Amino acid sequence: MGNITPAENFRRLWKGTPQWLPFTFDIGAIQGFTDPLLARFQAETGAVDPADHFGYDFRCLSLGCRFGGADPRLFHGEVKPETTFDEWGVGHWAGGAQATYERMYAPLAAARSVRDVEALPLPIVHRLPDPSLPGRLRERGYPLFGYAGSIYEWSWWLRGMQSFLEDLLLAPAVAEAITHKVAAHTRALALATAQAGIEVLCFYDDAGMQTGLQLDPKLWRRFVKPRWREVLDTVRARFPECRFFLHSCGDIRAIVPDIAELGFHILHPVQPECMDLAEVKREFGRDLVLCATLSAQRLLPFGTPAQVREEVRRLAALFQEDGRGILCPSNRLQPETPWENVLAFAGEARALRPAG
Repeated sequence: MGNITPAENFRRLWKGTPQWLPFTFDIGAIQGFTDPLLARFQAETGAVDPADHFGYDFRCLSLGCRFGGADPRLFHGEVKPETTFDEWGVGHWAGGAQATYERMYAPLAAARSVRDVEALPLPIVHRLPDPSLPGRLRERGYPLFGYAGSIYEWSWWLRGMQSFLEDLLLAPAVAEAITHKVAAHTRALALATAQAGIEVLCFYDDAGMQTGLQLDPKLWRRFVKPRWREVLDTVRARFPECRFFLHSCGDIRAIVPDIAELGFHILHPVQPECMDLAEVKREFGRDLVLCATLSAQRLLPFGTPAQVREEVRRLAALFQEDGRGILCPSNRLQPETPWENVLAFAGEARALRPAG
C-alpha cells in the first residue's frame, strides 16, 4: 500500500497529492453491503469485516441514538405487526423484504401546529461503548468516518414526504419547526461524534431524483440550507479539523454550488445515472473531493467483471492529475450484485495502489 498509512494518504488527498485513490465499499459511515450480501461475503471468505478483508482506506465508527420519549407508538395510529421504531420514533416495516424497501410511518403525520411538532422528543445520543476505540483505529493508521445526521431527509421522514413538501408552501411555520428540530439533533450528534475523536462527519440528505431536485431550489435554500449552515458552523467553531461528507442521491446539480459554499468537503455519489462526474469535477473539483462511484443500480448488479474493472480504470483516469477522488459504489450493494463483480471492483481498486 505504499510507504504511508491510509490516514496520511487521506490528509494528502485535500492537497491533491495522494499516493493512491482511496477505496471503500462503504457509503461514508454506512455499511456498503446489504445484509444478504454481507452474509454472502462471510460465506465466501470466512471473514467477518469487509473493511479488513478488502483493505478499505477508512474505518467507520458511529454513535448510537435512542428515542427520547416513553413510547414511540404514542405518536402513531395503527401500524403493522413487526414494525420497528428508530430514534426519531419513525416506524419501519419491511414485510419480509430484504435490503432497501420498506414502509415508513411518520410520527408527525397528524401534526397540525408548531406545538404538535415540539411535542416530539429529540433523540438521545449515546456515547461509544469503548471510548478508546477511535484512538486504537487511528494507531492502525486509518481515518475515521462517523454517521452525523440529516436535515431535509429526516424532516420528511418525520412528517411524510407529501405532507412536508406541502408544508413548505402551505404551512411554512410547521416546516420551519420540523427543520429546526431536526437540525438540533443533527448538531448534537455531530458534536458528540467529533468529541469522540471521529474526524469525518457523514451527513445524509437525499434531495434529488434522477430528473432533478425533489423540491424547488428556492425552497431548499430557504428551509434547508440555513439549517446546514448552522450545523456546520457550530461544529467548525469547536472542531476545525473535522471534515464533512455529504451523501445526496439524484441529480442535484442545481445545489452543488451551495454545497461547496457551505463548506462540505466530500460529495457522494455524483450519481452516475444522472450526473456527469467529469463535468462536476471541472467546475467544483478544487472545492470538493468527489466520490468516483460505480453504479450500484446498473453496472455492479448487471455488468460483467470486465466492465467493472474497465469503469474503475476510467474513473481513476479522471483523477490522474490531482487525485482528489474516492473510489466507492454509488449506494449500498443490493443482494443481486454478483460476487464476481465485488471481487473485480476491489481487485482493480487495490491494483491502483503503489507496491509495498
